[in-house]
Amino acid sequence: MSATQHQEATATESSASAHTTIAENVKVRSVVSTETQSKVDTDSAAKMALLMSRLGSTHSQIDEYSKHRQAEISAEAQILLQKILSETQAEQQALIADAQIRCDGIEEQYKQGLQRHVDQLDLEKAQHLADLEKRLNALQEQILEQARQNIDRLNEEANAAKLAVLKEAQHAVNVKVEEITDQAAILGQEDAARQLQSTTTTVITTQAKSAAETHVEGSTVLHSATTTSSTS
Repeated sequence: MSATQHQEATATESSASAHTTIAENVKVRSVVSTETQSKVDTDSAAKMALLMSRLGSTHSQIDEYSKHRQAEISAEAQILLQKILSETQAEQQALIADAQIRCDGIEEQYKQGLQRHVDQLDLEKAQHLADLEKRLNALQEQILEQARQNIDRLNEEANAAKLAVLKEAQHAVNVKVEEITDQAAILGQEDAARQLQSTTTTVITTQAKSAAETHVEGSTVLHSATTTSSTS
């Protein structure tokens, strides 16, 4: 039967701590001493060293793996980031294009609305101008009618004045004819007094013509006297 020898290393550590407590003016001080002995098996230390060596190797492997994975993740993240940026840019461009289409549609809609409004205004303007023209024509017709009435009234007054002048002229002619007739009668009486056989014929013709519209022709008085005298 074989025996396995173990090498051990012993380490002794001592420590002391003091505690003081005061209560009701009574002070109590206690001291606690601790002694610890540690025994380390030399084989265990070798195993521990090997374990630590493996742990360090594992740590290096993990660190390398971590760096590799970080690189892969960074590359993947870069790809994803580039994809996100591309998709975002595409979405922005699509959004801008859609906004432009909507803006063009709104612009066209407002243009059509504005054109319809302008057409409506033009129609109303044309209607107002037509109404104004009708009113002006009616007023002009009233003015012309009033002018015609004034002209007709003036012509009537002028014709009445001309007729009055004609009547006055006729009256003057009649008076003159009467005077001539009276003078002829007086001359006949004088001839009879002289015992002259004579026959006197007096013919007086009066012609008068009037234009009732615009003109009055002159008055013409014709006097013709025929005297036949015979003496025996």
